Amino acid sequence: MRLDALFLPRELDARPRPERVAVVIDVIRATSTIVTAFRHRVRSVLPVASVEEARQAHVSAPDALLAGERGGQRISGFDLGNSPREFTPEAVGNRDVVLTTSNGTKTLRAVGEGRAVAIGAFLNRSAVGRWLLARREDALIVCSGYEGIFSLEDAVCAGAVVDRMVWEGASVTLGDGAQACQVLWARYGSDVPGLLRSTGWGRHIVGIGLGADLDVCAQVDITDVVPVMTGGRIAGEAPGFRPGGMFPAAGGLDSERP
Repeated sequence: MRLDALFLPRELDARPRPERVAVVIDVIRATSTIVTAFRHRVRSVLPVASVEEARQAHVSAPDALLAGERGGQRISGFDLGNSPREFTPEAVGNRDVVLTTSNGTKTLRAVGEGRAVAIGAFLNRSAVGRWLLARREDALIVCSGYEGIFSLEDAVCAGAVVDRMVWEGASVTLGDGAQACQVLWARYGSDVPGLLRSTGWGRHIVGIGLGADLDVCAQVDITDVVPVMTGGRIAGEAPGFRPGGMFPAAGGLDSERP
């Protein structure tokens, strides 16, 4: 299989072929929050691009939770923001969520057309690598960035996924983007918490009083949960579980990894 990584979603327009499998990464904080939600047995997440679209979706599904942020802060009138610390079992267990964020949900919508899209973060990077290998298809890892600007933390996380796949001994042909991300992981992977606090968006999150979110986002390989988006909605898929089947309980598949 061939694997490549894009530093920004706008690079999709330059792709010569429509790969059917992809991973979206927005470490601070959308994909980390989505992974956390599925660890805590959320039923589904509907990612939408705009606040207005989120409100419209909520009209059609009034029992769903409204979640989202702009500028890092919870949107006025919404039930939840985009902090992984808010997505507790008590808050989201067996609930549906409509989510809009500044970057991650927009990327999901852009990437998701005609593709099966895994939600990737440091939290589940090994599980995402195994999911890609199991698909045995050419794939893309797409970094969200911030407002069209490169985000170092997303590229390092992409490199963590690539590195794990190579470590598994898989026969994978890496594109230039994937190779570059692997180099970034080798440079920064020894101190992920420090990395997140040093990046532009990380400093902003600290500045608005949400620095504790970065400690959650910086954890590596704490879960085997792999949320997957098909048809515009995210459900849970994990190794050994059927798509659309029962979600593993928080901690149920978690294990330590080298």
